[in-house]
Amino acid sequence: MAGGIYRCVVVPHAPRLGFRESAPPFGLPLIDGMIALGEDIRRDTPKPDLLVVASTHFVSTFNWQALVQPEHKGNCVAEEAPDLIAGAPYRYKGDPTFARAMKDEIAALGYPCVENASEHYTWDYGTWVPVHYMDPKAEIPVVSVPTVLSADLDECFKVGGAIHRAAAKAGRRAVFAASSSFTHALVRGPQIWPTPERIEADRKFIDLLLEGRLDEAWKRYPDYTKFVVGEMGGRILAIFLGAAHAMGAKKIDGKVFGTYGQSSGSGNHSVSLKLAA
Repeated sequence: MAGGIYRCVVVPHAPRLGFRESAPPFGLPLIDGMIALGEDIRRDTPKPDLLVVASTHFVSTFNWQALVQPEHKGNCVAEEAPDLIAGAPYRYKGDPTFARAMKDEIAALGYPCVENASEHYTWDYGTWVPVHYMDPKAEIPVVSVPTVLSADLDECFKVGGAIHRAAAKAGRRAVFAASSSFTHALVRGPQIWPTPERIEADRKFIDLLLEGRLDEAWKRYPDYTKFVVGEMGGRILAIFLGAAHAMGAKKIDGKVFGTYGQSSGSGNHSVSLKLAA
């Protein structure tokens, strides 16, 4: 294919995972999963032209944002956990052409989308944590997408399709990454697991994804995300489902990387859905 999303992934981002050398032992399999997923992506042929990252920690109240900076550089601070990520430097290429195409596609749906051209804008940790593990040499241009609090799940699903169409129109072979946990009923205590019922709900949902049963996953999604207390109301995974559905594959190559793991009551896993050869 000349352009469009060919692979959709879900990746964790807990701030305790930011630096492998200081991560807790239970976080290492999650980090290893992101590293292995990144290695798998870089083995794709042809290689990806673009990584689109929708993050639960890049938050916009009303508007979708199109990041049109040609380069993203700065120091990432986890505002809610500066003791864990106090200022991690990063430098990645952007993709203004794709970002403007995305803005047009979202606007065509009737939703507000503005250009973010600020030279002072810095990445949230939901973008930085998975990206620096998946692409440590900064080889792939990155455009991040916000969580829009005024958007419902249906709008988020449609925006996922718009992202695919924008990549196709821009001629970009793109990977879409949802930086989000699955269950997200947080508690104090980083080592604490989700409840058994929520772990089981995550397992069933992830199985639907891996089996390519995307219509069924979307049909069940509102009830699932309500039950597991989805991160940011489940908005980012709704974008993921819309993007995966828009790939239009009759057959999906579904894989997991690393293991399912906990962080303060949340459930996390690196999951990949790729167009089958």
